Amino acid sequence: MRVALILLVLGCGGAKPAPQPPTVDTAALAAELDAQVGEFAAIVHANRENCPRLASELRAVFARMRVTIERARETQKDPVLAKRLTTDMRAYDEVTSKRVSQISEDFTVDSTCVRDAGVRDAMQSMPTL
Repeated sequence: MRVALILLVLGCGGAKPAPQPPTVDTAALAAELDAQVGEFAAIVHANRENCPRLASELRAVFARMRVTIERARETQKDPVLAKRLTTDMRAYDEVTSKRVSQISEDFTVDSTCVRDAGVRDAMQSMPTL
Protein backbone atom coordinates (compact mmCIF):
# COMPACT_ATOMS: atom_id res chain seq x y z
CA MET A 1 0.00 0.00 0.00
CA ARG A 2 2.79 2.39 0.94
CA VAL A 3 4.66 1.70 -2.34
CA ALA A 4 1.47 2.29 -4.34
CA LEU A 5 0.91 5.62 -2.58
CA ILE A 6 4.50 6.72 -3.25
CA LEU A 7 4.18 5.77 -6.92
CA LEU A 8 0.88 7.64 -7.16
CA VAL A 9 2.40 10.78 -5.64
CA LEU A 10 5.49 10.57 -7.84
CA GLY A 11 3.36 9.98 -10.92
CA CYS A 12 1.18 13.02 -10.27
CA GLY A 13 3.99 15.26 -9.12
CA GLY A 14 5.99 14.60 -12.26
CA ALA A 15 3.34 15.93 -14.64
CA LYS A 16 4.64 18.61 -16.94
CA PRO A 17 2.67 21.79 -17.50
CA ALA A 18 1.14 22.27 -20.93
CA PRO A 19 3.54 23.96 -23.32
CA GLN A 20 2.97 27.68 -23.67
CA PRO A 21 2.70 29.23 -27.10
CA PRO A 22 5.82 31.10 -28.07
CA THR A 23 5.83 34.77 -27.25
CA VAL A 24 6.27 37.11 -30.16
CA ASP A 25 7.44 40.68 -29.94
CA THR A 26 4.80 42.04 -32.29
CA ALA A 27 6.15 45.58 -32.04
CA ALA A 28 9.57 44.39 -33.20
CA LEU A 29 7.99 42.36 -35.99
CA ALA A 30 6.00 45.40 -37.17
CA ALA A 31 9.16 47.53 -37.05
CA GLU A 32 11.04 44.92 -39.08
CA LEU A 33 8.31 44.92 -41.74
CA ASP A 34 8.36 48.71 -41.81
CA ALA A 35 12.13 48.78 -42.23
CA GLN A 36 11.91 46.38 -45.14
CA VAL A 37 9.24 48.48 -46.86
CA GLY A 38 11.53 51.48 -46.32
CA GLU A 39 14.39 49.56 -47.88
CA PHE A 40 12.17 48.63 -50.83
CA ALA A 41 11.30 52.30 -51.41
CA ALA A 42 14.97 53.35 -51.12
CA ILE A 43 16.06 50.68 -53.59
CA VAL A 44 13.50 51.76 -56.17
CA HIS A 45 14.45 55.41 -55.73
CA ALA A 46 18.22 54.88 -55.89
CA ASN A 47 18.19 52.42 -58.79
CA ARG A 48 15.27 53.51 -60.95
CA GLU A 49 17.62 54.06 -63.92
CA ASN A 50 19.84 50.99 -63.37
CA CYS A 51 17.62 48.05 -64.26
CA PRO A 52 20.02 45.13 -63.52
CA ARG A 53 20.92 46.55 -60.12
CA LEU A 54 17.27 47.38 -59.35
CA ALA A 55 16.22 43.82 -60.15
CA SER A 56 19.03 42.32 -58.08
CA GLU A 57 18.42 44.48 -55.03
CA LEU A 58 14.65 43.96 -55.20
CA ARG A 59 15.14 40.18 -55.23
CA ALA A 60 17.39 40.47 -52.17
CA VAL A 61 15.01 42.62 -50.12
CA PHE A 62 12.03 40.49 -51.16
CA ALA A 63 13.84 37.36 -49.97
CA ARG A 64 14.24 38.93 -46.53
CA MET A 65 10.66 40.18 -46.58
CA ARG A 66 9.41 36.66 -47.34
CA VAL A 67 10.97 35.38 -44.12
CA THR A 68 9.52 38.24 -42.06
CA ILE A 69 6.08 37.90 -43.65
CA GLU A 70 6.07 34.16 -42.95
CA ARG A 71 6.75 34.95 -39.28
CA ALA A 72 3.88 37.45 -39.36
CA ARG A 73 1.57 34.83 -40.88
CA GLU A 74 2.50 32.37 -38.14
CA THR A 75 1.85 35.08 -35.55
CA GLN A 76 -1.58 35.74 -37.04
CA LYS A 77 -2.65 32.17 -36.24
CA ASP A 78 -3.01 33.24 -32.61
CA PRO A 79 -5.96 35.66 -32.30
CA VAL A 80 -4.41 37.65 -29.45
CA LEU A 81 -1.07 38.03 -31.21
CA ALA A 82 -2.80 38.82 -34.50
CA LYS A 83 -4.66 41.69 -32.87
CA ARG A 84 -1.45 43.01 -31.28
CA LEU A 85 0.44 42.76 -34.56
CA THR A 86 -2.33 44.61 -36.40
CA THR A 87 -2.28 47.36 -33.79
CA ASP A 88 1.51 47.60 -33.91
CA MET A 89 1.52 47.76 -37.70
CA ARG A 90 -1.03 50.58 -37.73
CA ALA A 91 1.60 52.80 -36.13
CA TYR A 92 3.38 52.75 -39.51
CA ASP A 93 0.35 53.52 -41.71
CA GLU A 94 1.30 57.12 -42.41
CA VAL A 95 4.94 56.44 -43.26
CA THR A 96 3.96 53.41 -45.34
CA SER A 97 1.53 55.52 -47.31
CA LYS A 98 4.31 58.02 -48.05
CA ARG A 99 6.67 55.24 -49.10
CA VAL A 100 4.09 53.73 -51.43
CA SER A 101 3.56 57.15 -52.99
CA GLN A 102 7.32 57.55 -53.47
CA ILE A 103 7.56 54.11 -55.10
CA SER A 104 4.67 55.03 -57.40
CA GLU A 105 6.41 58.27 -58.38
CA ASP A 106 9.72 56.50 -59.03
CA PHE A 107 8.22 53.54 -60.86
CA THR A 108 5.67 54.84 -63.37
CA VAL A 109 4.56 53.39 -66.71
CA ASP A 110 7.17 55.64 -68.35
CA SER A 111 10.05 54.66 -66.06
CA THR A 112 13.26 53.34 -67.57
CA CYS A 113 13.02 49.93 -65.89
CA VAL A 114 9.27 49.33 -65.92
CA ARG A 115 9.47 47.08 -68.98
CA ASP A 116 12.76 45.40 -68.05
CA ALA A 117 12.21 41.63 -67.82
CA GLY A 118 14.46 41.23 -64.76
CA VAL A 119 12.73 44.03 -62.90
CA ARG A 120 9.28 42.70 -63.84
CA ASP A 121 10.26 39.23 -62.62
CA ALA A 122 11.59 40.68 -59.37
CA MET A 123 8.42 42.72 -58.84
CA GLN A 124 6.30 39.61 -59.46
CA SER A 125 8.15 37.91 -56.60
CA MET A 126 7.24 40.65 -54.10
CA PRO A 127 5.71 38.97 -51.05
CA THR A 128 2.51 40.29 -49.51
CA LEU A 129 0.93 39.80 -46.11
